[in-house]
Amino acid sequence: MRDALKNAHPLVQLSALVLIGFVSMFILLGFVMVAFVISGSSIGFLSNPGSISDPNEPAVFALKVMQIMQAIGLFVIPYILYRSLHKSDNPYKLIHTKGRLGMALIFALTMLSALPLINYLAEWNSSLSLPESLQGIEHWMREMETNAENLIRIFLNMETVGDLVFNLLLVAIIPAVAEEVFFRGTMQPLFLKVTKNYHIAIWITAFLFSFFHMQFLGFFPRMVLGAVFGYAAHWSGTLILPMIGHLINNGVAVLIMWYIGQEAIEESIETIGANEGDGLFALMSTAVLLSGLAAVYFSSRKLKRKAPETEVSEA
Repeated sequence: MRDALKNAHPLVQLSALVLIGFVSMFILLGFVMVAFVISGSSIGFLSNPGSISDPNEPAVFALKVMQIMQAIGLFVIPYILYRSLHKSDNPYKLIHTKGRLGMALIFALTMLSALPLINYLAEWNSSLSLPESLQGIEHWMREMETNAENLIRIFLNMETVGDLVFNLLLVAIIPAVAEEVFFRGTMQPLFLKVTKNYHIAIWITAFLFSFFHMQFLGFFPRMVLGAVFGYAAHWSGTLILPMIGHLINNGVAVLIMWYIGQEAIEESIETIGANEGDGLFALMSTAVLLSGLAAVYFSSRKLKRKAPETEVSEA
């Protein structure tokens, strides 16, 4: 069966890996729910998690644990299987850092500078309206977005440093690793085999990456992020760069919420680039993002020309 899957069409492989991911996720979520019931707690919150209002409810902790299990089952397990099938012909290595540390630093600074642009795109995206004939769909989308935002606010309610550390793990570190090994480490290479064009593979993956999150009022900025991560992975040949970018994007959001909660910074910092009069920030952010990507591209080309001297052990 393993050989049959390895030799199957890339889209068949992707479909099988997605199916395995969903099965793994439901099994892991089942364990969490059983443990929760055994502890004497109700799982009624699952019917409408967006209605939770108290960050100290046991349901919040349960949802956080379930989110971790979802990331492992849906993303990490399929990637492990994919790597076992394609370890020798995987274009994006998990660990491949020699000669790329400078590239990683450039990309990290680039992602920090990209936040105003992402906020600007998010504000623009949320202002879009569907035709009158599709108002029912738009209402559903906005209701989903409101529930998702409410749940995120509950998740990011932090009173102690321990809460901050746990949320950095939950919202930044785990998604940065799990989502990148699946989308850029599994899906993108398979689409690359099908399309033979890395631009097409990157944008298809970015589209699906954004679609998966089911937050359509933030669809375009998330797709742009997915494309940025995709180019970083392809040009550098490693998943380290998109993981760093993903970590910074999510981690900064958590830190901003922490400092707002501590009344150390103004709430307007959270939406810098989208506030009135912030157009220049968004424009400068765009220029820095494009410059950073160009630097990664030319650094990767220079590194490839020196490949015989710089090749290192990979994992």
